[in-house]
Amino acid sequence: MKVIYLIRHSNTGVNIVNYVDYKNVPWDEYNRNMVLSVDGEKKAKSLCDVKELQDIEEIYASNSPRAIATAKYMSAEKNIPIKLDNRINERNFGVKYISELPDNFNYLMFNNKDLRLGNGETLNEVDKRFINFINEKLDDSSNNIAIFLHGIILLSYLGVIANETFDGKIFKIVFNGEKVLDGNLSAPDIYKITYDNKKVIKIERIEL
Repeated sequence: MKVIYLIRHSNTGVNIVNYVDYKNVPWDEYNRNMVLSVDGEKKAKSLCDVKELQDIEEIYASNSPRAIATAKYMSAEKNIPIKLDNRINERNFGVKYISELPDNFNYLMFNNKDLRLGNGETLNEVDKRFINFINEKLDDSSNNIAIFLHGIILLSYLGVIANETFDGKIFKIVFNGEKVLDGNLSAPDIYKITYDNKKVIKIERIEL
């Protein structure tokens, strides 16, 4: 048995005048400087007290400051270095500004995983790189792994391993007849995926 915890980064939000009109700030810049709020830091630290996360052996994160900042408390508490991997990174949207995305972009991308904008990624491509990463971790000797990542890649992977629908507002995810999610992600949010011989046998949302 192997357990992988998929942890969405904690909540962001710092009062920066330059980013009030964030949709018309270059996305690469805004994404790079989207740091945790004061409350987000507190919630990230509280992850160290979550019972299910006490036996973590490895910690991975995307290369974004908000993911690394969420993982840093657990890393310090357990004296486990954070490992970065590009296969965990946020989706490449293929636009310079968020204002270039269609208003219903979330609905479109989750209901058409082949949707591509500009030179960006499709969700199928995001799934492919992330599944490649997960399969590699399933071959590792560690039995309890924490991965700090982003909402889109997390929801997309859950849609691969479970039954997922999205009406543009609410995600409904069911695995083996049991509800995993009926609503939207929190920040942070924890999903415990249990594997047996590389097969998913259980998905649980861990309440904070």
